[in-house]
Amino acid sequence: MQLPPSLTAALQSGIAKRRQQGQYFEMSPPATEMGMVDFGSNDTLGLRSSPSMHEIFHRELKKSTDFVIGAGASRCLGGSTNEVTKLERLLADFHHGKEAVFFNSGYEANVGIYSTLPQPGDAIIHDFMAHASIRDGIRYGRASIVKAFAHNDLQSLDDVLEKVKLGSADISCGRRTVFIALESFYSMEGDISPIPEILSHVRSSLPAGNGVLIVDEAHSTGIVGPNGSGYICHLGLEKEPIISMQSFGKGPGALGGVVICDPLTKEYMANFARGLVYSTGPSFPTIAAIRASIATLSSADGEQRRQRLRANIKIFHQCILMHPRRQALSNSGVLRFPSIGQTKNDEVFVAVIPIITEQGQCHKLQQRLQEYRFRTHAVRYPVVPKKEERIRLMLHADNKPDEIRGFARVLMEWGWEMMQVGPRPQSQL
Repeated sequence: MQLPPSLTAALQSGIAKRRQQGQYFEMSPPATEMGMVDFGSNDTLGLRSSPSMHEIFHRELKKSTDFVIGAGASRCLGGSTNEVTKLERLLADFHHGKEAVFFNSGYEANVGIYSTLPQPGDAIIHDFMAHASIRDGIRYGRASIVKAFAHNDLQSLDDVLEKVKLGSADISCGRRTVFIALESFYSMEGDISPIPEILSHVRSSLPAGNGVLIVDEAHSTGIVGPNGSGYICHLGLEKEPIISMQSFGKGPGALGGVVICDPLTKEYMANFARGLVYSTGPSFPTIAAIRASIATLSSADGEQRRQRLRANIKIFHQCILMHPRRQALSNSGVLRFPSIGQTKNDEVFVAVIPIITEQGQCHKLQQRLQEYRFRTHAVRYPVVPKKEERIRLMLHADNKPDEIRGFARVLMEWGWEMMQVGPRPQSQL
């Protein structure tokens, strides 16, 4: 088709600006198709190429020979098949919840939560580093008050809660609700939300019991908890006033997002979550993939993969912590590792590791790593704050220890080279 000249000019201008600012995104193949070592994808357990998960997936297809491929309609207009109903029961049980609502992606699930549940007069208090899908859902929603607290900062949370109560008598006396928006494992910071402490502070600040935590578990689903059921289950907080979003597109190796909630919340979302009401229900192959994922996560293979992932994360942490030039590189600002050395040894299980560079340097580091066939992703503003551009390292159960040590060696050698160059003019982008 031929676009109108006006639209062509507008689109080209937008793309050119993105390129100039170093924020251009390109659809690219996975590391495995490029002959590279994968240190960039979210496939942390390696399940999408797991022989055992493949076998279970094909078995799911074969045992249901009379299945229809597509749902054929919205869940609310005849597309809520028996298979998806059984899947939601399986998901609720797996995550130790009362009910589950399936969405076609984690993004859709988060948008559905925040655009639907908060009512006029309610407040949303979100961590400053909350994911874009959370922010988009908030923007589409009806909450009267939206405020951020400093990342993982309990004092900041207390301060914001007090301001919200002072500004709303309805919230102070419990007639309106406060939603606290969090991620369990933060997708760019690579750290863990202090959920038990946050829950305690919310209870103390809101004695009327009108506080609800909403936790995005995208990077903890499959990784922690009994059989990989998530961080809320790992902490034993399933009975607390917490709504969780579990993503099956990362560690679990499939796709889709699941809201774990109570029956009333499910009923409300089925009526008001536009992404659910106006989207076709999941296909049977999608349902089969998630069943295969749950079966694999619950198996000995799933547990072995979680153990290998944790061992690999510890290897990289030790490579950096024991490196003789780590402190010098950190002090100079050439390379910083804010998430390393910040957790107890038995809690080192976040596969996301941010490697902070100086401004204008993260793409150069990415290029150096690619020369050694290490696939990573450089991340700049506005995805992360200004002056905190980074390489987002993702570790995997299938990474070899020698690959991890080789990555660390190339990384630290590059950092030392940059230190020898001396002060560099910083990018103004």
